[in-house]
Amino acid sequence: MKRFTLFVALTLAAWGGALAGCSTGDDPGPAVAVEPAVIYARNCARCHGADGRGDPEIKKTMPNVRDFHDREFLARANTDSIVSIVMAGKGQMPAFARSLSMPKMQALSGYVRRLGTGNAPPGAAP
Repeated sequence: MKRFTLFVALTLAAWGGALAGCSTGDDPGPAVAVEPAVIYARNCARCHGADGRGDPEIKKTMPNVRDFHDREFLARANTDSIVSIVMAGKGQMPAFARSLSMPKMQALSGYVRRLGTGNAPPGAAP
């Protein structure tokens, strides 16, 4: 998968250079892979906590913040259910359908489940 991502990034960079004279000035640039830990740190950790247990201060005003270590959650959590919530939001959680692509939401889903089991890689700084 990493080779494919690198291939796509290099291909897009090459195309971008070849087409530089044809740019409309609204070129979004090449696709850049983003680690799920970075997505989590930027969009989720504020409420759910860096460790996925829920930020203690946020829990004072929003006691229902999901704890990703909860056994019931882990037993029923799957990619589709997590992606659905990330897309649409839930309660006070905002929807991310317009700001995150489907592959990013799917990667985030896996990260959240690994975070709950203690198998997530260390978080990355945004």
